[in-house]
Amino acid sequence: MSVAELISAIPIATLDLHGRTAAEAERRVESFLRSHAATSGGRVVEIVTGKGTRSAGPAVLPGVVRAQVTGTLAPLVSEWAGAMGGGAIRVRLRRKRGHRRP
Repeated sequence: MSVAELISAIPIATLDLHGRTAAEAERRVESFLRSHAATSGGRVVEIVTGKGTRSAGPAVLPGVVRAQVTGTLAPLVSEWAGAMGGGAIRVRLRRKRGHRRP
């Protein structure tokens, strides 16, 4: 699937991380992706990180989420991309082996 198709897909769920610390965001992202991967493999979810406009320095949460989807949570992720306009990441969850959606 192309990045354009991933970004234009309608997410089945959204996690909004606005106002969260990096540690809170990590815990919430892990719980969110594990929960949806167990029931919605092959589907797209969205994680809203914000652009960090209120941060004293550069935005932290986009990097935290990217590190998770390419690191510890990569086995749950089929593909991911930044959503149009920034401030969010779309994730296609990996299908479980042997599981086909009708």
